[in-house]
This record gives sequence, structure tokens and C-alpha cells, in this order.
Amino acid sequence: MFVDTHVHLNREEFAGEGAAVVERAVAAGVTRFLNVGYDIPSSIRSVELARGDVRIQAAVGIHPHDALQVADAEGRITASGRAVLAELAELAAAPEVVALGEIGLDYFRDLSPRPAQHAALAAQLDLARKLDLPVVLHIRDAYADTVAALETAGLPPRRGIMHAFAGDSAVAAWAVENDFLLGIGGPVTYKNSRLPEVLADLRPENLVLETDAPWLPPVPHRGKRNESAYLVRTAAKVAGIFGVELTELAAVTSANYDRLRRAGGR
Repeated sequence: MFVDTHVHLNREEFAGEGAAVVERAVAAGVTRFLNVGYDIPSSIRSVELARGDVRIQAAVGIHPHDALQVADAEGRITASGRAVLAELAELAAAPEVVALGEIGLDYFRDLSPRPAQHAALAAQLDLARKLDLPVVLHIRDAYADTVAALETAGLPPRRGIMHAFAGDSAVAAWAVENDFLLGIGGPVTYKNSRLPEVLADLRPENLVLETDAPWLPPVPHRGKRNESAYLVRTAAKVAGIFGVELTELAAVTSANYDRLRRAGGR
């Protein structure tokens, strides 16, 4: 049975349909879900969803798009930002929370100034260390700076996941050497994706599977709303790359996720 290690069931795209989405996924063989927050309201909802369904676990965090909620344009933590971080710490202490995220750097959209993104990331990496939580990293067009930020801050003791991995072989090698997992989703099925070539040098033990639903649907669902049931399409592609059976891939990637989670987490 598979784990969808990155889904946003708290999004409005699933309003009124979350339970049905979960049941379709379970019928397809995806039986556990890490629901990921990206600001305080979505993180609160993530914890609520996990409290309502034992199959769901929660991650809480401030996305780089929302970094100005933590720091100003010059990268100084603001008074309101300290309040946000305190609320995040309180949420992260819940037993349903198994990771801090999604956090990171996004130079593709640059919806928050880069100094603010760096400050928010550093503050949340510090929180992850204090709470002994792995991190779920959002990285877009910013792999070199994210690696530098991680090395400067000190790697989180429980490491984490490079969500929606789109880096090259050198970044993948750094991640594996430093015990980070690569989150592989629908883009691995796309015609022009470089991911199959990158993954060919790795092993199933180096990754977890995810959807990022409602976004990034695999082929043949491109252009539609993604959902956790479609993870099996991604899994089939990844299993073919490694030449393993789906059952073996499910067992290995699920075990990878379980090793990552905080000791004592639900």
C-alpha cells in the first residue's frame, strides 16, 4: 500500500469532496496521506484533517510565497512574524504533526522578496531542530541556494524531503549523501522530464512518492485536478525505471516515509 507524502486536501479544490477523494485513493491502493500546510490557516486545517482521520498525518509550515508573514523585505524577523512562528511551534507540537513544511525557497515566482524567504527558511529550520521534526522542502529554481542555506543553518537532525524534486543528478547526489529523500510526483511521467535519467542513478530507498494534489497530475491526467488515487500512475513509472514490482516499490517507499517521521509521532 502506498503513502501520498504530499497532498493538500485542505485546498478549496477539494471542498466538500475530501472524504470521497480519500476513499478513491484507498480503493486504488494509496492508504496513507501526509497533508501539508503552507501558512497558518492551511496548517490549522491540516491538523484538523489529521485529527479526523487516522490515515492522514499533518505537516505545518510557512511557504516561501508567504515569507513576508515572517520577515520584512530586508530579511528581518518582524514582531508579527515572531507571533506567526510561535503559533506554528504550537501547531507543530501536536501528535498528528510529523513534519515541518512546506518551507523553502522559490525563485520562479518570487512572490516574496528573497531576503524574506531566506529569513523564514532559517527560522523554520531552527524550529525543526528544536522540535526534532523533519522538513518538507519546497525548492523551485533555487537548489544551490537551498543547499547553501541548509549547510549554513545546519542540517535538520531528522533531515526531510525535497518535495516535487526537479533537480539534476548533482543535487540528487547531495541529497542522498546527506540523507534527504526525494519526493517524486506526476512530472516523472511527462514526455520531456529529466527525472527518469536522474532516478536511474539512485535506488528506491532514496525517495518517497507524492502527488502535490490538486496540482501536478501524472499522465494521462494532465490538465485535470490531481488527486491521491493517481499516485499509482506515478508509482508505475518509477517501478519501471528501477525494474521492480509495484508491491516492492510500495513497501520500500512507505518504509522510507516511516523512518523519516518523528519518533513518537502518530
